[in-house]
Order: sequence, then structure tokens, then C-alpha cells
Amino acid sequence: MKISKKISIFNVFLLLLFVFWTINVSQHTNLIKNFDTALISQIYHHNTLTLGIFRFITSIGDTFATIVVTAIIFLLLIVKKYHYAAIFLVLNKVVISGTNSIIKTIIDRPRPSHHHFVYAGGYSFPSGHSASSFALYISVLIISLYIFKKLSLKIVISAICIAMVLLIGYSRIFLGVHYPSDVFGGYLLAATIITFNTLLFRAKNLSVLQLKGVKN
Repeated sequence: MKISKKISIFNVFLLLLFVFWTINVSQHTNLIKNFDTALISQIYHHNTLTLGIFRFITSIGDTFATIVVTAIIFLLLIVKKYHYAAIFLVLNKVVISGTNSIIKTIIDRPRPSHHHFVYAGGYSFPSGHSASSFALYISVLIISLYIFKKLSLKIVISAICIAMVLLIGYSRIFLGVHYPSDVFGGYLLAATIITFNTLLFRAKNLSVLQLKGVKN
């Protein structure tokens, strides 16, 4: 089976899973209630040290912070003439953030009623921090796998990117501003769009497996 077909099947699976999850969230099903209750009971415990750590971590996923990091990496890729990689990064970040905002308004899910340890406005589902951090750091992970040659460097960058995504998502639950189902929904949305954008690049023979850019 060709790689494009495999990616297409995976993309459809992610889309269907996201739709299934979103419907369950909007209908307040027992699946979502049990999922949220089980994880919140394990995560929502605090002390002064952990609050300080996770307030800092969640700030890394703020809109301004992710835009700054995206802009810096974008400029570095342009300077190094990895133009397609730069476009791939920005496309993922913009489309995922925009789509997430639209879905938030449609689903109209209130945030958790328990105490919030940081300010968070707007609606709850999907988690914007989770979707945005996934868009940024997983794009960087994909790009790094095909730009860098040293295996050790690939492993380090991949580990950092995955850790950032998981920690930012965890921090939103820990600080009380999101349900676990919001975070999972944000991850699913971002994964679906990144996979679809991968297919778009391959359709133009600009495979993300060969993000070498174009020389002037």
C-alpha cells in the first residue's frame, strides 16, 4: 500500500474519531463524564511548587508565546531555504488555531466549575492550548526528522516536542481550566488537520518526507 493511501486512511480515522468525540462532548454522554471524572480525580491535586511549575508550562502554550516561537522557527527555516517546511509549519498553526476557535463557538461548552488557578476566557472544547501546542511542536518534530541527519539530534528534538505537547495539555487540566476531554479533543483536531495538510503537500509532490525547500 502506498504511503499516501496509508496517510489517507489514517486521516479518515482521525476525522471520524474527532467527530465521534465532539458529538459525545456536545451531548454530555456518560462516556465523556466518566472519562473526565476519572482523569480529574487523578490530576487535580495541587501544592505551591507544582502550581508554579504548571503555571509556567501553561504560559508556554499561550497564544502570544506560540506565535513568537512559530515566527522564530519560520524565519530560521526561510533563512536556511527550507521554504516548504516553513509553509507547512505556518499552515498547520494558522488552520488549526482558526478551526479550533470556530468549533469552540459552535460547541459552546462551559469551562469546569471547579476553581481555576489561571485565568481562561471563552469556551472549553476543544482546548486551544492543546491544539495550538500540538500544531507547533508536532510540525517541528516532523520537519526535524527530515532536515537533520544525526539520529541523536532527531531523538532529542522529538522527545522535547512530545514532552511540550503533553505537558501543556496536562497543565490545562491540572490548573482547572479544561476537562480532559477538551485536551484530547484539541489533540485529535490538530492531528487530523496536520495529517490532511501532509496529504496536500504530497499531492503537489512536496512530500513532508522530503522537506528540503527550494533554493533561490
